[in-house]
Amino acid sequence: MWKACWSEGKEQEKAIEEALESLKTLEIALQGKKSFGGEAIGLVDIVAIFLAYIVEVVQEVVGISFIDGEILPVLHQWIEVLVNTSVVKESLPPREKLLAFFIARKETYKAAVKGF
Repeated sequence: MWKACWSEGKEQEKAIEEALESLKTLEIALQGKKSFGGEAIGLVDIVAIFLAYIVEVVQEVVGISFIDGEILPVLHQWIEVLVNTSVVKESLPPREKLLAFFIARKETYKAAVKGF
């Protein structure tokens, strides 16, 4: 997913395809369950939701979207529910700070790429 967010052109298209294949595995694992462990939030959910939260912010910054309700409806719903669960919501970094951080990273990355 990271490569899909930071690459461009054909490389980005290929990375998005690869990310979607991996994400489909998670989609299948969540079928018919509230969380990866079944009914209760477990360690896999905690790790995965943190990564999903960050990836959603990065996707916004770079202008792509592959974790959405049309392509991965089960995974998308799982993210929405968990991010809005009070115990999870309280533990995640503020979205505005992440957004500012990744906007700055994008500008730094663009400047570095132009220098080569």
